[in-house]
Amino acid sequence: MTEIHLNRRGINSIEVPDEVEATPGSDLVLWIVNHGSPLHITLASSNSSTFTGFFHENLYVNGPEEFAIPIRENAYPGTFNIEVIAGYGARKAEFRVVVRDRAAPEPEPGEAPATPAVPATSLQWRSSVPALLLTAAALMLYGLWLVYRVDLLNAASFAALLLGVILAWLRQRS
Repeated sequence: MTEIHLNRRGINSIEVPDEVEATPGSDLVLWIVNHGSPLHITLASSNSSTFTGFFHENLYVNGPEEFAIPIRENAYPGTFNIEVIAGYGARKAEFRVVVRDRAAPEPEPGEAPATPAVPATSLQWRSSVPALLLTAAALMLYGLWLVYRVDLLNAASFAALLLGVILAWLRQRS
């Protein structure tokens, strides 16, 4: 749990940690403690879209409040920043959230893998075959367009190339 202290050192003062950690599929829980009179704060992040759906929240903090920011299950390791703004923009504090992979569970000493392992290079090559075929098709269609000047061939080559790029990107993410 990450603690954020408000009004402890003065009116609209904000105290945040420098850095906190989160893991994919978990919630980053912010425990916001107000030590003074009630106030409105804004939580905002401009670079968190790859990690969470959160980007902005206005909160009325009267006492201790809990606020959860869900981290996406498929989030890759990386960092994003969260700003805490009080006093209608007069005071700002920022901290970094480091998203780390979950630790892989240790296999039991007596367990053997259920299926034989396939070399990683073989898997990488197999996953790139459709993208390579689409790239070759795009080059062939473009060459035909250069010869015959039929606009449909140019559009088809562009579509094949775009589909190859999208397919390669999706394969890389999975």
